[in-house]
Amino acid sequence: MERLVRANGITLWCEDFGDPADPAVLLVMGLGAQGTSWNESFCSALVEGGRYVVRFDNRDTGRSDSVDFTTSPYTMTDLAADAIGLLDALGIGAAHVVGTSMGGMIGQEMAIEHPTRVLSLTSWMSSPDTPDPQTMDWRTLPGRRPVITPIAAEMAANPPRTRAEHVDFMVRLARAVTGSGSEFDEDEVRRMIENALDRAPGRDGTMNHSIAASSSRDRRDLLRHLTIPVLVLHGTEDPVVPFEHAEEMARLVPHARLVPLPGVGHDMPRACQDKIVEEILALTKG
Repeated sequence: MERLVRANGITLWCEDFGDPADPAVLLVMGLGAQGTSWNESFCSALVEGGRYVVRFDNRDTGRSDSVDFTTSPYTMTDLAADAIGLLDALGIGAAHVVGTSMGGMIGQEMAIEHPTRVLSLTSWMSSPDTPDPQTMDWRTLPGRRPVITPIAAEMAANPPRTRAEHVDFMVRLARAVTGSGSEFDEDEVRRMIENALDRAPGRDGTMNHSIAASSSRDRRDLLRHLTIPVLVLHGTEDPVVPFEHAEEMARLVPHARLVPLPGVGHDMPRACQDKIVEEILALTKG
Protein backbone atom coordinates (compact mmCIF):
# COMPACT_ATOMS: atom_id res chain seq x y z
CA MET A 1 0.00 0.00 0.00
CA GLU A 2 1.32 3.42 -0.99
CA ARG A 3 1.06 6.30 1.47
CA LEU A 4 2.53 9.65 2.45
CA VAL A 5 3.65 9.98 6.07
CA ARG A 6 5.17 12.68 8.25
CA ALA A 7 8.65 11.78 9.44
CA ASN A 8 11.32 13.98 11.03
CA GLY A 9 9.41 17.11 10.06
CA ILE A 10 8.98 16.26 6.35
CA THR A 11 6.65 14.15 4.21
CA LEU A 12 7.96 10.87 2.83
CA TRP A 13 6.41 8.55 0.27
CA CYS A 14 6.48 4.88 1.19
CA GLU A 15 4.96 1.57 0.15
CA ASP A 16 4.64 -1.59 2.20
CA PHE A 17 4.27 -5.25 1.22
CA GLY A 18 3.20 -8.25 3.26
CA ASP A 19 1.91 -8.81 6.78
CA PRO A 20 2.84 -6.14 9.37
CA ALA A 21 2.95 -8.95 11.96
CA ASP A 22 6.03 -10.41 10.22
CA PRO A 23 9.59 -9.14 10.86
CA ALA A 24 10.01 -5.75 9.19
CA VAL A 25 12.62 -5.12 6.50
CA LEU A 26 13.25 -1.47 5.57
CA LEU A 27 14.80 -0.96 2.12
CA VAL A 28 16.91 2.21 1.81
CA MET A 29 17.84 3.34 -1.69
CA GLY A 30 21.00 5.14 -2.77
CA LEU A 31 22.08 8.50 -4.13
CA GLY A 32 19.40 10.26 -6.17
CA ALA A 33 17.41 7.06 -6.68
CA GLN A 34 13.72 6.55 -5.98
CA GLY A 35 12.41 3.89 -3.65
CA THR A 36 10.77 2.17 -6.59
CA SER A 37 14.28 1.19 -7.74
CA TRP A 38 13.74 -1.71 -5.34
CA ASN A 39 11.88 -3.81 -7.90
CA GLU A 40 8.63 -5.48 -6.90
CA SER A 41 9.90 -8.99 -7.59
CA PHE A 42 12.65 -8.43 -4.99
CA CYS A 43 10.10 -7.14 -2.48
CA SER A 44 7.76 -10.03 -3.23
CA ALA A 45 10.52 -12.59 -2.74
CA LEU A 46 11.20 -11.21 0.74
CA VAL A 47 7.47 -11.26 1.52
CA GLU A 48 7.29 -14.89 0.41
CA GLY A 49 10.09 -15.55 2.88
CA GLY A 50 7.88 -14.24 5.70
CA ARG A 51 9.01 -10.61 5.87
CA TYR A 52 7.07 -7.35 6.02
CA VAL A 53 8.79 -5.05 3.50
CA VAL A 54 8.83 -1.26 3.29
CA ARG A 55 10.42 0.81 0.54
CA PHE A 56 10.42 4.62 0.45
CA ASP A 57 11.70 7.74 -1.30
CA ASN A 58 14.48 9.56 0.54
CA ARG A 59 14.01 13.31 0.82
CA ASP A 60 14.70 15.13 -2.46
CA THR A 61 13.67 12.11 -4.54
CA GLY A 62 10.47 10.69 -5.98
CA ARG A 63 7.32 11.82 -4.22
CA SER A 64 8.93 12.75 -0.91
CA ASP A 65 9.51 16.36 0.09
CA SER A 66 12.18 18.52 -1.48
CA VAL A 67 14.46 20.50 0.81
CA ASP A 68 16.16 23.85 0.17
CA PHE A 69 19.69 22.61 0.76
CA THR A 70 21.10 26.14 0.92
CA THR A 71 19.02 27.06 3.96
CA SER A 72 18.54 23.55 5.36
CA PRO A 73 21.65 21.45 4.64
CA TYR A 74 21.63 17.85 5.81
CA THR A 75 23.92 14.84 6.22
CA MET A 76 23.62 11.07 6.34
CA THR A 77 22.67 11.40 10.02
CA ASP A 78 19.63 13.47 9.04
CA LEU A 79 18.62 10.97 6.36
CA ALA A 80 18.91 8.25 9.00
CA ALA A 81 16.59 10.29 11.25
CA ASP A 82 14.12 10.46 8.35
CA ALA A 83 14.12 6.67 8.14
CA ILE A 84 13.64 6.30 11.89
CA GLY A 85 10.75 8.79 11.68
CA LEU A 86 9.25 6.61 8.95
CA LEU A 87 9.40 3.58 11.25
CA ASP A 88 7.66 5.67 13.93
CA ALA A 89 4.93 6.72 11.50
CA LEU A 90 4.31 3.10 10.51
CA GLY A 91 4.32 1.85 14.09
CA ILE A 92 7.43 -0.29 13.59
CA GLY A 93 9.46 -0.58 16.77
CA ALA A 94 12.54 -2.05 15.12
CA ALA A 95 13.43 -3.25 11.63
CA HIS A 96 16.04 -5.11 9.66
CA VAL A 97 17.65 -2.46 7.43
CA VAL A 98 18.88 -3.15 3.90
CA GLY A 99 20.69 -0.22 2.29
CA THR A 100 22.29 -0.04 -1.13
CA SER A 101 25.14 2.37 -2.00
CA MET A 102 24.38 5.64 -0.17
CA GLY A 103 21.46 3.80 1.40
CA GLY A 104 24.01 1.57 3.10
CA MET A 105 25.65 4.67 4.57
CA ILE A 106 22.24 5.77 5.86
CA GLY A 107 21.72 2.31 7.33
CA GLN A 108 25.08 2.52 9.07
CA GLU A 109 24.06 5.84 10.64
CA MET A 110 20.72 4.33 11.71
CA ALA A 111 22.53 1.48 13.47
CA ILE A 112 25.02 3.87 15.11
CA GLU A 113 22.52 6.51 16.25
CA HIS A 114 19.49 4.31 16.94
CA PRO A 115 20.83 0.86 17.92
CA THR A 116 17.58 -0.34 19.48
CA ARG A 117 15.66 0.36 16.26
CA VAL A 118 17.90 -1.66 13.92
CA LEU A 119 17.74 -5.45 14.28
CA SER A 120 20.30 -6.15 11.57
CA LEU A 121 22.06 -4.27 8.78
CA THR A 122 22.69 -5.32 5.21
CA SER A 123 25.22 -2.94 3.66
CA TRP A 124 25.09 -3.54 -0.11
CA MET A 125 27.67 -2.00 -2.49
CA SER A 126 28.29 0.64 0.16
CA SER A 127 31.22 2.04 2.12
CA PRO A 128 32.33 3.07 5.61
CA ASP A 129 34.26 5.92 3.95
CA THR A 130 32.95 9.37 2.95
CA PRO A 131 33.51 11.29 -0.32
CA ASP A 132 35.90 14.21 -0.50
CA PRO A 133 33.92 17.47 -0.96
CA GLN A 134 36.35 18.76 -3.61
CA THR A 135 36.75 15.70 -5.83
CA MET A 136 33.59 13.82 -4.78
CA ASP A 137 35.77 10.71 -4.84
CA TRP A 138 36.54 8.64 -1.73
CA ARG A 139 38.72 10.21 0.97
CA THR A 140 40.91 7.30 2.09
CA LEU A 141 39.81 4.06 0.46
CA PRO A 142 40.43 3.26 -3.24
CA GLY A 143 38.72 5.70 -5.60
CA ARG A 144 36.38 5.22 -8.52
CA ARG A 145 37.72 3.13 -11.37
CA PRO A 146 38.81 4.94 -14.58
CA VAL A 147 35.74 3.78 -16.51
CA ILE A 148 33.65 6.26 -14.48
CA THR A 149 35.94 9.30 -14.79
CA PRO A 150 35.09 10.50 -18.33
CA ILE A 151 31.35 10.08 -17.78
CA ALA A 152 31.45 12.06 -14.54
CA ALA A 153 33.55 14.78 -16.21
CA GLU A 154 31.15 15.00 -19.12
CA MET A 155 28.17 15.30 -16.79
CA ALA A 156 29.84 18.16 -14.92
CA ALA A 157 30.93 20.01 -18.06
CA ASN A 158 27.86 19.47 -20.18
CA PRO A 159 24.82 18.32 -18.18
CA PRO A 160 21.87 16.93 -20.17
CA ARG A 161 19.41 19.62 -21.25
CA THR A 162 16.48 17.57 -22.49
CA ARG A 163 14.65 14.48 -21.29
CA ALA A 164 16.07 12.44 -24.18
CA GLU A 165 19.63 13.54 -23.38
CA HIS A 166 19.10 12.71 -19.71
CA VAL A 167 17.79 9.23 -20.50
CA ASP A 168 20.66 8.54 -22.92
CA PHE A 169 23.22 9.68 -20.35
CA MET A 170 21.73 7.53 -17.60
CA VAL A 171 21.69 4.49 -19.91
CA ARG A 172 25.38 5.03 -20.68
CA LEU A 173 26.16 5.39 -16.98
CA ALA A 174 24.22 2.22 -16.13
CA ARG A 175 26.14 0.33 -18.79
CA ALA A 176 29.47 1.61 -17.46
CA VAL A 177 28.80 0.47 -13.89
CA THR A 178 27.49 -2.97 -14.84
CA GLY A 179 29.91 -5.81 -14.17
CA SER A 180 31.07 -8.37 -16.72
CA GLY A 181 29.01 -11.06 -15.01
CA SER A 182 25.73 -9.19 -15.44
CA GLU A 183 23.68 -9.08 -18.62
CA PHE A 184 22.96 -5.48 -19.60
CA ASP A 185 19.39 -5.17 -20.90
CA GLU A 186 19.33 -1.70 -22.46
CA ASP A 187 15.59 -1.77 -23.16
CA GLU A 188 14.76 -2.61 -19.55
CA VAL A 189 17.19 -0.01 -18.18
CA ARG A 190 15.81 2.67 -20.49
CA ARG A 191 12.27 1.77 -19.47
CA MET A 192 13.14 2.01 -15.77
CA ILE A 193 14.73 5.44 -16.24
CA GLU A 194 11.76 6.74 -18.21
CA ASN A 195 9.31 5.36 -15.63
CA ALA A 196 11.21 7.18 -12.87
CA LEU A 197 11.01 10.44 -14.83
CA ASP A 198 7.29 9.94 -15.42
CA ARG A 199 6.68 9.19 -11.75
CA ALA A 200 8.40 12.33 -10.46
CA PRO A 201 9.23 14.81 -13.26
CA GLY A 202 12.03 17.21 -12.44
CA ARG A 203 12.92 15.46 -9.17
CA ASP A 204 16.59 14.59 -8.88
CA GLY A 205 18.28 14.66 -5.51
CA THR A 206 21.67 13.60 -6.86
CA MET A 207 23.45 16.89 -6.19
CA ASN A 208 22.01 17.38 -2.70
CA HIS A 209 22.71 13.78 -1.78
CA SER A 210 26.28 14.09 -3.04
CA ILE A 211 26.91 17.15 -0.87
CA ALA A 212 25.22 15.47 2.10
CA ALA A 213 27.45 12.41 1.76
CA SER A 214 30.64 14.46 1.46
CA SER A 215 29.78 16.59 4.50
CA SER A 216 29.01 13.60 6.70
CA ARG A 217 31.22 12.31 9.51
CA ASP A 218 33.74 9.50 9.38
CA ARG A 219 31.90 6.41 10.68
CA ARG A 220 34.74 3.93 10.95
CA ASP A 221 35.48 4.13 14.67
CA LEU A 222 31.75 4.14 15.41
CA LEU A 223 31.15 1.04 13.31
CA ARG A 224 33.58 -0.92 15.48
CA HIS A 225 31.03 -0.80 18.30
CA LEU A 226 28.06 -2.30 16.45
CA THR A 227 26.68 -5.42 18.09
CA ILE A 228 23.92 -6.27 15.61
CA PRO A 229 24.27 -8.87 12.83
CA VAL A 230 25.77 -7.24 9.73
CA LEU A 231 25.82 -8.59 6.18
CA VAL A 232 28.13 -6.96 3.61
CA LEU A 233 27.14 -7.61 -0.02
CA HIS A 234 29.41 -6.29 -2.74
CA GLY A 235 30.17 -6.82 -6.41
CA THR A 236 33.77 -7.74 -7.11
CA GLU A 237 33.81 -5.43 -10.17
CA ASP A 238 32.14 -2.37 -8.62
CA PRO A 239 33.76 0.68 -10.32
CA VAL A 240 31.99 3.27 -8.13
CA VAL A 241 32.61 1.74 -4.69
CA PRO A 242 35.50 -0.67 -5.24
CA PHE A 243 35.44 -4.04 -3.48
CA GLU A 244 38.10 -2.90 -0.98
CA HIS A 245 35.39 -0.79 0.68
CA ALA A 246 33.44 -3.97 1.48
CA GLU A 247 36.55 -5.62 2.88
CA GLU A 248 37.12 -2.61 5.13
CA MET A 249 33.49 -2.64 6.27
CA ALA A 250 33.75 -6.33 7.14
CA ARG A 251 37.03 -5.73 8.98
CA LEU A 252 35.62 -2.88 11.06
CA VAL A 253 32.32 -4.40 12.19
CA PRO A 254 32.61 -7.25 14.69
CA HIS A 255 31.41 -10.57 13.25
CA ALA A 256 30.24 -9.00 9.96
CA ARG A 257 29.70 -11.49 7.14
CA LEU A 258 31.15 -10.51 3.74
CA VAL A 259 29.49 -12.05 0.68
CA PRO A 260 31.27 -11.21 -2.59
CA LEU A 261 29.15 -11.09 -5.74
CA PRO A 262 31.51 -12.27 -8.51
CA GLY A 263 31.37 -10.29 -11.75
CA VAL A 264 28.86 -7.78 -10.36
CA GLY A 265 29.41 -4.02 -10.65
CA HIS A 266 27.52 -1.16 -9.04
CA ASP A 267 24.19 -2.64 -10.03
CA MET A 268 21.40 -4.91 -8.83
CA PRO A 269 21.31 -7.75 -11.39
CA ARG A 270 18.27 -9.99 -11.49
CA ALA A 271 20.57 -12.96 -12.05
CA CYS A 272 21.84 -12.89 -8.44
CA GLN A 273 18.56 -11.75 -6.87
CA ASP A 274 17.76 -15.22 -5.51
CA LYS A 275 21.16 -15.43 -3.80
CA ILE A 276 20.78 -11.97 -2.28
CA VAL A 277 17.25 -12.71 -1.03
CA GLU A 278 18.49 -15.98 0.46
CA GLU A 279 21.28 -14.15 2.32
CA ILE A 280 18.93 -11.47 3.64
CA LEU A 281 16.35 -14.02 4.77
CA ALA A 282 19.06 -15.98 6.58
CA LEU A 283 20.30 -12.82 8.32
CA THR A 284 16.83 -11.75 9.40
CA LYS A 285 15.38 -15.12 10.44
CA GLY A 286 15.87 -14.43 14.14
